[in-house]
Amino acid sequence: MAVFPPSATPFPERVPSGHTGHARWLPGAVAVVHLNGEAVGTLTVTGSDASWGFGRFRPDAGFAAFATAFGTWSLLMHADGTDRPLSRVVSDELALAENRIDRIKARLFFPADDAWVDVFQLNIDGELLEWKEY
Repeated sequence: MAVFPPSATPFPERVPSGHTGHARWLPGAVAVVHLNGEAVGTLTVTGSDASWGFGRFRPDAGFAAFATAFGTWSLLMHADGTDRPLSRVVSDELALAENRIDRIKARLFFPADDAWVDVFQLNIDGELLEWKEY
């Protein structure tokens, strides 16, 4: 059993869940969102939970080529309301929409870290953006 002197603690101060020591996990960090190699808008980080990052998305003109895919996904996610499970028909359509989104190669560039982040999954629902890194 480890014994810690009174001045030491076995646990660091709490940092946001998922924080890896990079500024990109901190609320207020800003990234440029790239989809299939094109800059499509900016992300302002609002927080994280485990391996997911969350933020506000501000699209620019480059997002127009991807708006239909994410808009369809968003509409289907909310099609049956929030208090009940999705119907089978909506679930099937949602699976197709998610497949289209999953084929989009997403990367984030965080200028403060001078770091590119390859994204495993990215969802955009209106101005909300969530991502999971590899």
